Amino acid sequence: IAMPSYKLTYFDATGRGEPIRILFALADVPFEDVRVPFQKWPEVKPTTPLGTLPVLEVDGVQIGQTNAILRFLAREFGFAGPSSLSSALADSMVDQLTDFFTAVSDWHMTNVGFKQGDKGVLYESTFIPARDKHFPFFEKALSKSTTGWIVNTPDPTHADILIGTVLEMLTRLSPKPSSLFDGFPLIAAHQKKFTSIPRVQKHIANRPK
Repeated sequence: IAMPSYKLTYFDATGRGEPIRILFALADVPFEDVRVPFQKWPEVKPTTPLGTLPVLEVDGVQIGQTNAILRFLAREFGFAGPSSLSSALADSMVDQLTDFFTAVSDWHMTNVGFKQGDKGVLYESTFIPARDKHFPFFEKALSKSTTGWIVNTPDPTHADILIGTVLEMLTRLSPKPSSLFDGFPLIAAHQKKFTSIPRVQKHIANRPK
């Protein structure tokens, strides 16, 4: 049986495309990595199914939305967890992380230069409260895990990949990376475990700056 052909279209940035790229790296599956310059977005937008990126094409069929793409590839490549229940638990962590990222989006968009505002003020007024609200959920889940992965699976799931990728990005973008995980030792340990996976390390080392 021929392997499907995969094409991922996203901006020339890490962002929402990066957990998908890392999932391909972990699975050691080749894909076409199409990086759209921001100035080209207006002409690319009408060709997308939902007016957003990333878009994954599987043998020419387009799938929109980061989490839908992650879930699909996790099932295809064996990263969805060993059972339907563990997969559902991983899905719940993915959705929770999405809630967290929505809560910090004003700070994030200002921090990377897409919105006007005082990023220092927003870090204290939006990022820190969102972290202090959401990180305890992940810390609690990890406290019940004997494997170090978020829903106690033997191997990382799509939830670990999304959480690990977002936190790796935050360690690069936070004005105070050394205190990012203060009070959350299990999240810090998860982050170290995730970024120590050889294929993840190799991807991070070799990706475009």
